[in-house]
Amino acid sequence: MHAHHGDTLKTERNGRAIGGGRLSRSLRPARLAGRAFVRWAGTYAAWGERRKRKRAEFVMRTGEDVTRTMGDMKGAVMKFGQILSLMSGVVPDEMSAQLASLQSNAPPMSYHLVEEVFEREFGLPPSKVFRHFEHAPFAAASIGQVHRATLHDGTRVAVKVQYPGVREAIGHDLANVGMMISIAGVLSRGLDAGPIVRDLKEGILGELDYLHEAASQQRFYNEFEGHAFIRIPRVFHDLTTSRVLVQEYIEGKPFAAAAELDEAGRNRIAEIIFRYAFGSIYRHNLFNGDPHPGNYLLLPDGGVAFVDYGCVAEFSDETIADIVRILRAVMDDDREEWRRAVEAAGILRRDAPFSTEELWDHMRWYWSPVLDEEVTFTPELAAEMVRRNTQTTGLGGRINQHCNVPEGTIFLTRINFGLSGLLGNLGARGPWRAIIREYIDGAPPCTELGRLSAATTRGPAV
Repeated sequence: MHAHHGDTLKTERNGRAIGGGRLSRSLRPARLAGRAFVRWAGTYAAWGERRKRKRAEFVMRTGEDVTRTMGDMKGAVMKFGQILSLMSGVVPDEMSAQLASLQSNAPPMSYHLVEEVFEREFGLPPSKVFRHFEHAPFAAASIGQVHRATLHDGTRVAVKVQYPGVREAIGHDLANVGMMISIAGVLSRGLDAGPIVRDLKEGILGELDYLHEAASQQRFYNEFEGHAFIRIPRVFHDLTTSRVLVQEYIEGKPFAAAAELDEAGRNRIAEIIFRYAFGSIYRHNLFNGDPHPGNYLLLPDGGVAFVDYGCVAEFSDETIADIVRILRAVMDDDREEWRRAVEAAGILRRDAPFSTEELWDHMRWYWSPVLDEEVTFTPELAAEMVRRNTQTTGLGGRINQHCNVPEGTIFLTRINFGLSGLLGNLGARGPWRAIIREYIDGAPPCTELGRLSAATTRGPAV
């Protein structure tokens, strides 16, 4: 459930402190890269089937090594691992599966460090702040971990506690964030990394302030209070500090349980997630930029609870207008207007020496969910979206050298890729195009969920 990120990284594993200064945090990835190189070199000493086995072993062992290192280091390093795990096609499937464990299975910090945080924030141990506080966390992630607790009035809550020292650790990691992105292969040649790095830094640093997160969560809570199928946990502001966040505990099944539903059930869950993500953007200019499975809980009444608001931002009206212009051109199949719109938005350089048809054939994949009246998300579609956007060779690679991710939109790309991967795992089919039309053109609800949303949303329906 509630996964989160961290502060000094004095977490402990096997009795050892984790974290350290800039030098030690730079050395660990370097040592990892060295080990990976040695393994890779070993694959060239083999031939035929043995080489295939060696390469498969390389991917598996390196994936384990990368995942363990990222989990231990936490902070920005682990956050990048979480992002990579959602981007099918960027890393091998075997490694992606291992990185997925970073969504909820980070090594926890010991309880005495939790007590230290509480003493610093409240001057009291958790046992005095709450009627009951579970020593063992039920979720641990890159910046903090989450414990179940009970208030003195009997209310069940989830308490997110930031790792001591994670702020310093992330500061060290972010000094090399550009290099980390490049190494990960997320960026194509010729892409301006500046806006991306700035957005990522802003997003990660924003997650360190739980008071900011609480305010963001409150905005979502206000928009969705009383909604038919979207639930946001209530925040207890009087017990929340910059390093401790207390919120309503919501009982629900993990997102993985959706895979066990029949086709109609999977499509329903997918539509709820889609409406939450894109309705928030186009109706409220707000977005939650962390679309990973640990942040979605399936409720007994068929709704979905959305938890974790550490990575929330607000689009400007100008950015929304740019995006809407592109979407309308895409859905109207007006390719010349689409080209003018992506140029105006700063996605495509105006001097790109390619025909509109060449550009469309390569770039349309990003908007593939709205190209037809009904579209089925598949793992293959998600992988192709990422592959096209990260291609470095051939015509696609040359086109990507003339593309940029405008400042303020990196997390929209992350949402697109992340949700496509999640919904692809469900094989979800739906009228995504018509839903977007509801948001940007004021079209009437196209599904029963749309009608329920319209009836239970205070402002513009999501």
